[in-house]
Amino acid sequence: MTRLLELLISILIVLALFVVVGLFLPSRGHVTHVAETNHPVRQVFDTINGFGRFADWHPLRQHDPRIEYTISGEPEGVGAQLDYSSLKPEIGKGTFLITESEQDQKILMVVENDAYGIGKKHRITLDPHGKIVTITWRYDVEYGWNLLGRYAGLYLDRTVGDDMKHGLSNLTGLLATMPNYDYRALEIADEPLPPQNILFVSTSSDRNITSVENAMIEALKDIRATIASNGLVEAGRPRLITTNFGTEKYEFDVAIPVAPKSSETEEEEADEDAPAVAEASSETVDKQAVDLTPPAPLEGLKLPENVQAGVSYGGRALSAPYQGHPAALPVIRDQLRAFAAAKGYQLQDRAIDEYLTEIEETAAEEARFRVYWPIK
Repeated sequence: MTRLLELLISILIVLALFVVVGLFLPSRGHVTHVAETNHPVRQVFDTINGFGRFADWHPLRQHDPRIEYTISGEPEGVGAQLDYSSLKPEIGKGTFLITESEQDQKILMVVENDAYGIGKKHRITLDPHGKIVTITWRYDVEYGWNLLGRYAGLYLDRTVGDDMKHGLSNLTGLLATMPNYDYRALEIADEPLPPQNILFVSTSSDRNITSVENAMIEALKDIRATIASNGLVEAGRPRLITTNFGTEKYEFDVAIPVAPKSSETEEEEADEDAPAVAEASSETVDKQAVDLTPPAPLEGLKLPENVQAGVSYGGRALSAPYQGHPAALPVIRDQLRAFAAAKGYQLQDRAIDEYLTEIEETAAEEARFRVYWPIK
């Protein structure tokens, strides 16, 4: 009996010490870790301002490769939500919800899960200085009077903190795989492109703007002669479709959308509407108004050896307007690639440069284009 009493007293003393010590432990916890990248601040912000690339940088998937993610709410920014579920009990289920988002500055995500504490918040702030962006990730949690939580807080830097370090390492590694281009000046849209009948010439040139323009001018002459000889009309602006942007040689297709000409009246109307077609192409199209059904093929065409008939790409594409010297078009394409990488879009097919002004009739600095890159 004496030994039993001694055991009970020992247990009570331990419990009392547990409570007393717990009362003096912090009722809240926070951890901060920092990393740096040389990628543009907008690209860093876009990568973490939604959940399109979350699985590629957040360490949850490293703990459980079979974890399931469900994205809902807004596509990015405030209201974007990710729910996760794992069969591993130490991970369980939880939710990330973006509640604050200041462009190129900070993102705040609140977290609901079974870990100790309430009011769990992940705050990521971005501080650009020169060509370097400092990424600061801070985690805050409230334990209140939950003594177990207060004790768990003693190991916060070894649990959540280690995940944060791995996450920052993953994030900077992911950014390093992306094209390093600052696309802040572009007005990028996600819009559908309707498939159209086209006549096109596959050609190549030296990789300089004069050679490219000369090759394109010659191709356009052949295509327009073919349009006239087959009784067709132009149904859109000329396009340059990149095939291979090599170090010395540039391979590409020059294409013009076409449609049958049924009467002289329709031809005149098409000529009058040509500027309107160019203007409409430079604006984001109503996604619900675009018919993605492939057009009926053109039949009975008489084509010279270098001119081919086909159907242009139809489907979703990233697009951006550009006005200026055409020598900058490769950079615009790379900026679209950088945007797609940050947002988690999957590019497909080939980039398309739509010429909204005629090459020979416009000063280079005043030329207008719309650049497209198809996405899945």
